Amino acid sequence: MRSLTSSVGSDVVAVVRLFFSVPLSDEARSAAADVLRAMKRAAGDEAPLSWTKDEQLHFTIAFLGEQSDETLPRLRAAAAPCAAFRAFELELRGGGAFPNPRRPRVLWLGVGDGALPLQQIAGRLCSGLREGGFALEARPFRGHLTVARVRPGGERSALRALQVVPSTAIATFNVERLCLMQSHLSPHGAKHTLVDETILS
Repeated sequence: MRSLTSSVGSDVVAVVRLFFSVPLSDEARSAAADVLRAMKRAAGDEAPLSWTKDEQLHFTIAFLGEQSDETLPRLRAAAAPCAAFRAFELELRGGGAFPNPRRPRVLWLGVGDGALPLQQIAGRLCSGLREGGFALEARPFRGHLTVARVRPGGERSALRALQVVPSTAIATFNVERLCLMQSHLSPHGAKHTLVDETILS
């Protein structure tokens, strides 16, 4: 596992910012990127929205925050049972906002067919993580692809962006692996690096 080091007094602790995710296929990422471009045009070039970069589009399954790099064995153990799940097709379809379209703070693309196995894998992974001593958000898992974060004053632009999301399927792709990713933060934005993966059966 690649590590970031932070010094606290005389102690040096290796910490990493981690999350589990399901990656998109190249074709699905390209299709999602086309929708993002349409959403950006509808929102307006000067809209106060922060858009996800095309190469960073993914389905977050569990966000772990900063962790010691010594936790890798426990993370692998938590993810290992997910290898028993069969690979499946996941449909990217529709869009919405958190917490809701009236008060949009996060814009997302949703899932259609394949939502149930995605939820089952997330449930098994999160159970394993909690059993391994990792603290996770309490809210139920809902499969979504984050595409933008809405800054104050961007509500109308966000609603215009959502209106151009197609109601038909955007893309369908095979889910074949669960990835443990590291997020490197910098003034130029985040960069995601693969740390480990669990292959589905």
